[in-house]
Amino acid sequence: MKQPNPKFASWESTMMCNIQCQHCGLSSGPQQKNARGPELNTEESLSLFDQLIGFGVSKLIISGGEFTTRPDWQYLLSVALQKFSMVRLITNGWLGINLCQLLNKISDSSNLILSLSLDGIEATHDSNRRAGSFTKVRAILQQERGIIYNVITTVTKSNWYELDQLFDLMRELEVGIWSVQIGLPAGRMSMDNFIGMDNIKLLADKIEAWQRVCGQQMEIVPDDCFGYQHLMRQDQPWTGCQAGKNLVTILANGDITGCPTTFDEVMGNIRQDVLRNIWQNEKFATFREKIATCLICDNHNCLGGCRAVQKIFHQQFCF
Repeated sequence: MKQPNPKFASWESTMMCNIQCQHCGLSSGPQQKNARGPELNTEESLSLFDQLIGFGVSKLIISGGEFTTRPDWQYLLSVALQKFSMVRLITNGWLGINLCQLLNKISDSSNLILSLSLDGIEATHDSNRRAGSFTKVRAILQQERGIIYNVITTVTKSNWYELDQLFDLMRELEVGIWSVQIGLPAGRMSMDNFIGMDNIKLLADKIEAWQRVCGQQMEIVPDDCFGYQHLMRQDQPWTGCQAGKNLVTILANGDITGCPTTFDEVMGNIRQDVLRNIWQNEKFATFREKIATCLICDNHNCLGGCRAVQKIFHQQFCF
C-alpha cells in the first residue's frame, strides 16, 4: 500500500560543530565535517528543499552538528523560510546576540522557531559544552522576542540534581516552550552519564509537577522516548513515533532515513534517487510495521514506543 507523504522533515545540515558536547549522540565536532562523506553543498541543499516542498513537506527542522558553521547558512535559512510554513532551527547559541542580529536581517522570519540548548546552570552547562556558552544562550533569551524561542534540555546524570533550578531559570527567562529530553547513550554520551532506569519515572513525575506549577505560562514538552501513558502527556496524548510515517530525515551526506537518532538505518540517498521513490521503497516498511508483541502488552498504548530506546536498551520506557 502506498504510504502517504510526510509533513515533517528533519535535516542534519552538517556534522561540523563549534562545540563538542559530552552528550552528543552524533559525535559532532570541529573536525567532523564530511564525517559521513561529502555533505550536501548549497545547490544540493536547495534542490532538497524543492523536493521536500514538491513532496508535500510543509515543516522543516534544521539540526546538525551546528547549522551556523556552514558558510551558506544565512542564505539557506532565508530560502527555507520562504518555502516552508514552519522552520525550526536547532542551535547551540554559540553566536550569542550576534545570531539575533543576523536573523533580524532576514526580511520575514515570522515562521521561524529558534530552539536553543540549555543543559544546566552555568557551571554545568559550560562544562558539558564550552566555557562561555551559557552566557551566550542566556543573552539570546533575554533579547526582545521578534522570533519564537524554545529551549531544549538534555537530562543526564551531570544535571540531574539541578533540574529544579533549571525550571526556575526557564520561568525567569519567560521561556514559552521547554523541551525536556533524556540523554541516551550513543556517540559521546556514555552509559555512565545516563540518568538510570530508576530516575526515568521520577523525571516524568517532575515534568508533570512543573506543568501544574506553571499552567499556561510555559509549555513543558517531554521527549518521545518515555512515559507514554503518564499524566505529563494529558494535554498532548501520545500518537506513536512518527519516524518513517509522518517524518523523513535527511542526513548531512544526503542519506535518507526515518529517525534522526537511529541514523544507521539508511533507506537511500538523495544523490542517487528522488525522495519520492526512496519514501515508497520496501526498506521503509520496517518503520511502519505493527509490532506483534504490542497486542498482548499491558502498555500497548505506547504504540511501539521509541525506536532508539529499543535499539539501545532492548525494551521501552513505558508507564
